[in-house]
Amino acid sequence: MKDTKEIILKTAYDMFMCNNYEAVTINSIIKATGLTKGAIYHYYDSKESLFKAVVDKYMVENHIDSSVEYTSLIELIESTIEHIRFHIKHHMLENPNFQNEVPINYLSLMVAAYRYYPDYAKIGNIFYQGLKEKWAKTLNKAIESKEVKNNLDVDAIIILFLQIGPGIASHIILGESVDYALEICERQYRELYKNIKN
Repeated sequence: MKDTKEIILKTAYDMFMCNNYEAVTINSIIKATGLTKGAIYHYYDSKESLFKAVVDKYMVENHIDSSVEYTSLIELIESTIEHIRFHIKHHMLENPNFQNEVPINYLSLMVAAYRYYPDYAKIGNIFYQGLKEKWAKTLNKAIESKEVKNNLDVDAIIILFLQIGPGIASHIILGESVDYALEICERQYRELYKNIKN
């Protein structure tokens, strides 16, 4: 049997993913886990502390490691595509009743984190800056190695690459399937690369 703390975290994560923050209560988590109030409070003293633990485990710890170095821009692009695809498919498998809503629900959870998790904006900003630095370092290396054109506006290209992934939710909102949204995401990365490639 899974560890009690893991059961609580996973159940709370599923509930926060599929409902808004306000709708999830400690009592609903108790009911969903089948645990006692004492078992929940043994690990988490409030809904807020449980929400923070969920965000830490399922959002902060699951980000792409910005310290990894890439030998080429195409390697970073392939790694990013693989990470996005794996992350979304994994969430879909874990939430079979909400498969097409997974990217939207994840985005909604991220918005809730900004509202209800003290310092999440700071954590997010540190992560985003690290991500931008990773793309800048890789893109500058690609310019030096002549993998890509040398007259690029590096900052603008980085922002274009970073905006592709979150666009998956937009495709779902517009009524497309997750598979189609992932396919478009991959095509956007490759098309942008093709247009800046030497």
